[in-house]
This record gives sequence, structure tokens and C-alpha cells, in this order.
Amino acid sequence: MATEMLFKDLAEQVINGSFGAALKEEREQEIADIGKAWDFYYGEQIKYIKQYRGEKEEDFIDKDKPTFNYTRAIIDEYVRGVFGKPVSITFDDEKQTATWDKIIEPISFFDVVPWYKSVQRIAEISDTCLVMVRHNKKSGLTYFEEIRGEYVSFLPDPDNPRDIGTVIIDYVYDTGDPNPQKKFMRRIEIWDKEKWVIYLHSDSMKQTQILDQGTNPYSFIPGVRFQPLQDDNTFYGISSVKDIVTVNEVYNNLWTSLVRIATFQSFSILVVTTDGTMDVVVAPTRFIKFEKAREGTRSSDAKYITPSAKIAEVEKVLHTLKAELQNFSHVPEEVLSSAGSQGAPQSGYALRIKRIPIENAWQERRESYGPSLKKMVKMAVVIDQLNGREITPQEAPSYMEAVQPSIIFTDTQPGLAPQEQIIKDQHELQYGVISPVDLVLREHPEMSREDAKQHIINNRKEAEELGISMMEGKEDADEGYENLNRRLAVVEGGAGRGGEE
Repeated sequence: MATEMLFKDLAEQVINGSFGAALKEEREQEIADIGKAWDFYYGEQIKYIKQYRGEKEEDFIDKDKPTFNYTRAIIDEYVRGVFGKPVSITFDDEKQTATWDKIIEPISFFDVVPWYKSVQRIAEISDTCLVMVRHNKKSGLTYFEEIRGEYVSFLPDPDNPRDIGTVIIDYVYDTGDPNPQKKFMRRIEIWDKEKWVIYLHSDSMKQTQILDQGTNPYSFIPGVRFQPLQDDNTFYGISSVKDIVTVNEVYNNLWTSLVRIATFQSFSILVVTTDGTMDVVVAPTRFIKFEKAREGTRSSDAKYITPSAKIAEVEKVLHTLKAELQNFSHVPEEVLSSAGSQGAPQSGYALRIKRIPIENAWQERRESYGPSLKKMVKMAVVIDQLNGREITPQEAPSYMEAVQPSIIFTDTQPGLAPQEQIIKDQHELQYGVISPVDLVLREHPEMSREDAKQHIINNRKEAEELGISMMEGKEDADEGYENLNRRLAVVEGGAGRGGEE
């Protein structure tokens, strides 16, 4: 009864705005910034071009407003290096593997990678993406729902303020009802470790109804936060998108100013001053005639005035801004402009050095998203087996600890030249750094390790049937490795003698 009253009181606060008012002091501006970030990502940037004081409305409407969507380019680059490629999820337990395969199979029909990308994209822009693990009792399927961070509020656990005790999801959606008063409804969902409830509220009719409610069958909130970086002071994440949007906005306004300068200051203006009369005939062989100036009047004059168009100076500022955008976003210049990609192809090692900043940014995000993905997978397996009555609610806490999936992100480093890669692989195989299974997974990241092992066994059997030795070519690789060592020894010896050969 106490929990029901708490939920009812929370719902009333959310509906009448008093709950939101308590959160607005620290969250309102963040939510406004998130909305602006989504506008920039979707390319709706023209409305952020400034109308300067004194600028007439018709002049503002008429002026060209170029926009460049660097926000999307950078966010997509962050996503490309983490969830933009297949993620390997494996279990040591066959039962857990079967459960996860059943859960992920409906998503795999459409390809799971775009869904992972959607989760990260929301997290990067909304600072948090809450993934709710749902179970449909009719179909018997466990599935996921991603929710933007601006639609979610977290309350601390009374017993442990560092932990989340209540999750509130509040957003407006289109019901499809032709009645205007029922067309847009607020869906308010509240979860704690004991109960859950879903309300529908109409702001126009001032009506609230309970859509569904029940006892929490899991003893935990079935939601996982995905965040670019975690914040120690709040339950929300930290994202660099605000800084990116700020520079993108300034960049667009500078380009607008540059276009304006080019339009109005890149031509000469004829200026005539006279107290007399003049005869103007426009022709290459004619000129302006003035009457002789009378005594006491100023002399007549005509000249072309060419404004000083500061195009080069503005352009220099634009390049500086782009360089700063590249620096703090850790994204290579080739992503922001094609100018840096011209020239001869670079070696694998040169590309790796150049991409160190973005590789570091990707690694930081993998370290943040990886535990969240692991928690989501563990939670999904437990929820599916609980609803399938394969485990009891009493067994759930201990079973949750027993579910230990292995999460491996696809390597994003640029490859080496084929000959370099062969030599490197041979060396690492020789000293046990990698196994043949790792070579198969590199080419087929969607495989599990067991599938990769079987792939190697099948290949060996086929080779034996064809009378081909799998060791053919090993001598060549060994010789290449020895040659590489000799070349390195020569270089190091030369450097030790002051560069002499």
C-alpha cells in the first residue's frame, strides 16, 4: 500500500509539473541543449543563424545562410568506431548461449548493428540512452526498447543514494486518434525494485488513467544506462556534443558573414559629388561631364570606391575554428574535409599514428559502453529465463552473477600492408600471442570462437582430402620475418653511430 501511494504521488507530481520544477534547476538547460544538439545532427541549423541588431527582417530573410553539418560527421565517427562494426558476444554456458541467440534472433533479421548504433547515437547526443529490457508474454519474446535521456528521470535509492532507486519515463506520443483532444498523450512509466506502473495522461482533457501496473517480478529495475562517459555527480552521462554544436554554430554564422561580405563588398561603387549638373553617358569612350563650379560651391568629383573585403581574414578564422573542432573532438581532418585526404596513399603505420586521437576516443567509449552492454546482456538472459520459468525469482540474484558474457569489439585500427601483416601474424603465432582462431575472427567477426575453431578444422580436413599441406609457405614467412629483423638491426645500429651507414 505504501508503494502504491508513493507511485500515485510521484505520478501526480510528474503530471502537474511540480516534480519537473524540482529537477529543472539542474536539468532544464541540459535538456534544451540536447534538443539543440538533435537539431544540429538532423541538419536543422538555419534557425540558429543570428539576426543582428539593426538588421532588417527582409535583409535577414534574403541573405544566404550556408550550413555545414559537422555535428553529424563527428557523432557518426564516434559511433563507427564502437558499435558501427559487429560486436562479438559469447558465453561459456551452452544454455545461456541458446537463450541469447533466441533473444537476438528477431533483431538479427534486420541486422543488430544498426540497433547498437542507434543506442550509441542517442547516448552521444542525449548524454544517456536508457535501454529497457521488455518481455512480451503473448509471444514469449524478450526485446529491447531504447529511450532518450531527456525523457528519463532518476531518483536515488533511499538506502544507497549512489544507486538508482526509481526510474521515471515521461514522454508525449501520437496515439493516432482522430480526436484532437486524444491525439497526443503523455505516457508516464515508473519503476522501482518492488512495483511498476504505466499512466496515460491527456493535458487537454486533464485526465489520467492507469494503463497497466504490477509487482516487479525481477527485484531489479530492468533498465540499463548507456553513456559516453559516466558522471560521478549525477545519474546522467557526459557527452562532448555541446562543445561540438557550439563550434558548428559559430562556424555557420561566420560562413554567413563571409558570404555577405563577398556579396556586398566585392565590387566597386561609383560615388559622385557635385553642386552643378552632369551629363552621364555609359560607354567605353565617354565620361562624366560637370558644369564649372560656381564661386562659393564645392568642386565636382566622381570616383569609384572599392570596399576592403576582409575575406582572407574571415577565412583564416574559419580554418582555425575547424582545427580546434578537430582537436577537441579527436576526429581526423579527413572526416571534416576531403582536402586532407589528397596525395599518395599512406602506410599502415603512418595511418595508425595519425589516428591515435580518435582511437583513444573510441577506446574510452568502449570502456564506458562495454560494461553497460554486458549488464544488458546479463539482464536479458535472466529476464528471459525467469519468464520461461527456467529459473525462479529466488534464484535470479545468484544466477545474474553466474551469467558472464564475453564482449569483444571489432578492431578499428587500419590494417598493415599484406606482407607486413603476414610477417606480424607469423611472429605472434610463433610466440603464442594469438592463435589461428584469432585470424579467423579477424576476417569473420560475426563468428563465435567455437564456430571459428570448427572453421579451421573443416579447412584442414578439406586440405588433407586435396593432398595440400597447411604448412606450405611457412618457410617463406619465416624468411621474411628474419629479413625484417635484419633490416631493423641495421637501422638501429646506424642510429647508434650517429646515423652513419
